[in-house]
Amino acid sequence: MRIAYLSSSTIPSDSANSIHVMKMCQAIARLGHDVRLIAPDRLDTLRAQAATCPHVFYGVEDNFTIHREHWPSIKGRGYWYGLRAARAAKRWGAELAYGRNTAACFFAAQLGLPVLYESHFPINDSGRLQRALFRRLIRSRHFRGLAVITHALKEHYEHHWPELKGRITVAPDGADPLDDSMEPIPLASDEKRLQVGYAGNLYPGKGMEVVLPLARQCPWADFHVIGGTAEDLSAWLGSEHRPSNLRCHGRQPPSEVPRYLLAMDVLLLPNQKHVSTQGGNTDIGRWTSPLKAFEYMAAGRAILCSDVPVLREVAVHGRNALLCSPDQVDDWATALESLRDDPDLRKHLGKRARRELEETYTWTARAERALTATPGTDGHPSRR
Repeated sequence: MRIAYLSSSTIPSDSANSIHVMKMCQAIARLGHDVRLIAPDRLDTLRAQAATCPHVFYGVEDNFTIHREHWPSIKGRGYWYGLRAARAAKRWGAELAYGRNTAACFFAAQLGLPVLYESHFPINDSGRLQRALFRRLIRSRHFRGLAVITHALKEHYEHHWPELKGRITVAPDGADPLDDSMEPIPLASDEKRLQVGYAGNLYPGKGMEVVLPLARQCPWADFHVIGGTAEDLSAWLGSEHRPSNLRCHGRQPPSEVPRYLLAMDVLLLPNQKHVSTQGGNTDIGRWTSPLKAFEYMAAGRAILCSDVPVLREVAVHGRNALLCSPDQVDDWATALESLRDDPDLRKHLGKRARRELEETYTWTARAERALTATPGTDGHPSRR
């Protein structure tokens, strides 16, 4: 089947949404489909692309094509882009349009393409026009289903959009199993000290509210932050002195992040109850399925995770992670001490997490699960 993935993500970049898009395109192609990613040609994208092959940057197979559509410098550019992206999919001969871009998916349905829409937060949190396009999309005869990342989000949509009952598939995020030959990044740290890592953005609610005070409270461990900008870190530290046991590695290509994770003994997933997206205008705390949760599982390292309902859909205390009160740093320090003193527990948690990732949460399994939202599609290409 020819599947066009309609995206407005900046590619290449280190944003979680762009990683998600590239990994999903790879996974759908692995199922045997002919996949084309349609993405905008923003100027910053073109500069980055000139020096970087997107497939190499993300560490994905070159098993799908990327088509760029113009991102105009005008008011309402997102809607103009959505129309152009949908037309590009139609010209290519797509048999299914798939994506998280509401405008592009709406226009694809208007052009007669079957559409599978994916959502990572409530459309009700978007503007009036986005909600209107979504309403018309789900009532179109070309709408094939909705894929969401958590059960909490599924329940939200079923409550606010009852016509979607029976048409929603829950497909948590995923990660690729790591190659056993992958070498950890060398760290200039004392091997006898516990190495603790956090990977991801530094937006409010992502966890720096815990990482910084935890580093100060646990001077016997080395803390590593992989991600964020110097400006982000400066905003968190303010005039305070950076703890001597905290190292910031900055933004890294997605293909390199797993090597950092492998260098850690413990990985932190300290999401707060309220989590901001880029720009800070949306709270995804109740709905998010953090990409790094699955990347941590793939690394096979012990995970300390916030005890919030949406993360408990994947994390189980004492089985694949230890859960801590999201805003109680003392709770995190106690859990970290228990992992410092019990290497066998660290090994057990990491091994179980990796096994669950490989059995349930690979990108390929996710793609297959998401595509089952489309009647007549079992995740594999038709055998006509």
